[in-house]
Amino acid sequence: MRTMLIILAAFTFTLNIYSEPENLSKIKERLIAYHDSGKYSQDLASVSNEALNYLHFRINQNAQIKNPKKLAIVLDIDETSLSNYADLKRLDFGGTPGMLNALENQGHDPAIPSTLALYNYAIANQIAVFFVTERTELQRDATISNLKNAGYDKWAGLYLKPDNANDSLVASYKTAVRKKIISEGYDIAVNIGDQYSDLKGDYADMKYKLVDPYYYVN
Repeated sequence: MRTMLIILAAFTFTLNIYSEPENLSKIKERLIAYHDSGKYSQDLASVSNEALNYLHFRINQNAQIKNPKKLAIVLDIDETSLSNYADLKRLDFGGTPGMLNALENQGHDPAIPSTLALYNYAIANQIAVFFVTERTELQRDATISNLKNAGYDKWAGLYLKPDNANDSLVASYKTAVRKKIISEGYDIAVNIGDQYSDLKGDYADMKYKLVDPYYYVN
């Protein structure tokens, strides 16, 4: 009996030496509540408004110099310009990249209002807008249709990854695109995205990171 008690005591001690991580279903519940409370939209708008204010400053500054620069902004698409939230929730914040791509290809993702406001301000002031996305060329037609239906009806360039691109090289791909835009004579005043890979590297005056607790891209 004494031996059994010692074993039970040791087993109880073993159970208590680790801290159980938060249950995944509870994390998903908090992510949904964060979205549905309006706080997610508020946090997006807070960053986009900072970008708009800086762009306003640069436009006024540019108007006062002898040789004005060709100002531009660079926008990511998913969770920056368009919201995939309904698709992500439909997949229970899981699924495969192929499943999400299939839903994106339906072209029904709505605009993120605060980014659309930034876009409209840039267009109204003759600022070049470039979309640079990790979506692939296979999604070009669906992406163009979705952007236009959501209110993004003109741009200076839409860059999508080659279909055979290495998914682990998103940051270097996006940096190379910005470098190309600069080489065409533009000054990228604002670069905005929801992933750090959207912002890594040079070739932008100001970088703005939007909140995204729903997925991570290297």
